[in-house]
This record gives sequence, C-alpha cells and structure tokens, in this order.
Amino acid sequence: MLIVKEQFEINQSVIGLYLGSFDPVHNAHVQIPVKIFSTYKFDRIIYIPTGLSPVGKKPHISNSDRLKMLENALHQYKYLSISDYELKLKTICYSINTIKYFKKQYPQDKLRLIIGEDNFESFEKWHKYSNIIDLLNIIILIRDNAKSCDNMRSLQEFITDDINQFNESNSKMIHYFNGLKSNISSTMIRNKIRDNKPIEKYVLADNHKYILEKKLYK
Repeated sequence: MLIVKEQFEINQSVIGLYLGSFDPVHNAHVQIPVKIFSTYKFDRIIYIPTGLSPVGKKPHISNSDRLKMLENALHQYKYLSISDYELKLKTICYSINTIKYFKKQYPQDKLRLIIGEDNFESFEKWHKYSNIIDLLNIIILIRDNAKSCDNMRSLQEFITDDINQFNESNSKMIHYFNGLKSNISSTMIRNKIRDNKPIEKYVLADNHKYILEKKLYK
C-alpha cells in the first residue's frame, strides 16, 4: 500500500481551471497564468470561457468569436489549453457543476480554480459556493485597484499566505496572487472600442485585427 501511495503522489498533476468570460481575452489573461505557472507548480492550465450565466449576464460577442480569440492568444503555449465545456451546454452553467465535471476527468490530480478578484467579490453568492472550496483550492488574481475581501467572514478560515502549504493541499485553501499587477480589464477594452480609442497595446495583434475586421463591440 505504501508503494502504491508513493507512485500516486509522483504521478499527480496540478491543473488550473481558469474561469472567465474572456470578452475579449487580453494580454493580462495570458501574462498572469504564465507568471503563476511555476509559483503554483502547475502542469497545465485550462481556460474555460463561461457559458449561460445564472444571473442572466450575456457575452457581448458570439461564443465562436471568443473561442477564436482565445486560440489566437494561447496557441504558442503548450501548457495552456481551452475547454468549450460550458459553451456547449444548453442550460445555465453553475461553476460547481463545471468543477465536478473536471474532477471526473482528472480524478487523481490536484485542481485549482483561478478567478479574478472582481469575480471573487461575489463568491459568497455563487451556487453552492461552500461546496466549491471543499473540492479544490482557489487562486485569486489581484489587480492594482483590488478591493478588500475582508468582509467575507465565512471564507477567512480558508485564506492562507503560506504558498508551500497551499501547494501541498488538495482543497479548502484560498491564496491571493499579486505578483503581476495589472489594471487591464475586458470592460475597459470594450469601452475604449465603443469610444473609438486605441486598444492595440492591450490585446494580441491578431486579435486586434480580428476585432477591427469583424467590427466587434461596436
């Protein structure tokens, strides 16, 4: 039994589940996962563009356009991949169900949920949020203008500054990452497009061309 356990630990991979609308995907969406890869000892990170929102929030462009721009942004990184799992669903997508799906796909591996601090601010309103923390660890990506989440009393016991402890555990831990701060947001980019302001320094060149040619976010 001891030999089997040791072999299991050696073969266990660490997989990040990066949930977001990516509407559009921008430079920070790529730079931050590349930066955190070694910090959290990842083997791969899966980008999961969100599907039908429980709160009725709709994407500003088609699913195919979001996927195409993600492919453009990530194709050079072998350890960054994309899943259209939520986009193929015809029903409302709860994050808890998405996480359970990937737990079944990778039963032996450590999964980490990666979300931005703006999404984490409403985490306590997520469907069965307390069950999510039981399934995996959570990494919160902090921006320069991040707001404090100290008011989330039900989550305080799970927050840790000990990166080694976080990496060793399978679930019930939250860690804030602020090693690469950025004020770039998809909302900011959409607003700039609406106001006819330049966005080329915020998105990949191929995606800048794609947005202009298809007249997205107008």
